[in-house]
Amino acid sequence: MRSIVGLGFIFHALMKLPHPTSWMGPHGFAPPWLQGIVTFVELFGGAALIVGFLTPLVAVLLGIDMVIAITRFHIPMGGHFVGGRFAYEVPLVYLVVMIALLLAGPGGLSLDALLFKRR
Repeated sequence: MRSIVGLGFIFHALMKLPHPTSWMGPHGFAPPWLQGIVTFVELFGGAALIVGFLTPLVAVLLGIDMVIAITRFHIPMGGHFVGGRFAYEVPLVYLVVMIALLLAGPGGLSLDALLFKRR
C-alpha cells in the first residue's frame, strides 16, 4: 500500500517539478512558496512512504496536502465524489490511506521498523 500510494505522490510531484512554485497558474489560491513546499512534500514524501521512513510525519504532511486539495480545489471547482474532471475520489482515498498509516503504522517492512524498533 505504501509503495503504490508513494509512487502516486511522486508522479503527481513530477508533473509539478518543471514549475514547482507556479504550477497552479496565475490564479492559484496558494502563494509560490507554498506551491514549492507541496511539490517537495509530494516528491520526497512519496519516496519516504515507499521505504517507510518517518511515516507518521509524512502521513500528516501528505494528509494535510490532500485535505487542502479536496477543500480548496476539487470541491470549489464543482467536483463530485466520483466522475468528472474535478472528482475528489482519488485524493480522498490518499487521505484515508494516510489516516490508516497513522493508526496502523508503517509495518514491519519499513525503515521505521528497522531504525526505531522497540527494545
